Amino acid sequence: MTDWEHTFQQLFDEQQDEVKVPRKDFLSVRTMLIEKGWLFQVVGEAKHGGITIYRRNPVVPTS
Repeated sequence: MTDWEHTFQQLFDEQQDEVKVPRKDFLSVRTMLIEKGWLFQVVGEAKHGGITIYRRNPVVPTS
């Protein structure tokens, strides 16, 4: 498990409230979220300077 996978798993396990992803890691993190099927479990918020903050999606699709 990569560091980002571990970090997002902590987010899903409610050990963290948010994950801050720097611009240089954005594409690899997004690809990982898609491959793992986690993309709809998080909501990303773009911030100034290329940082994206991911939080758990309060409304997760059911099917």
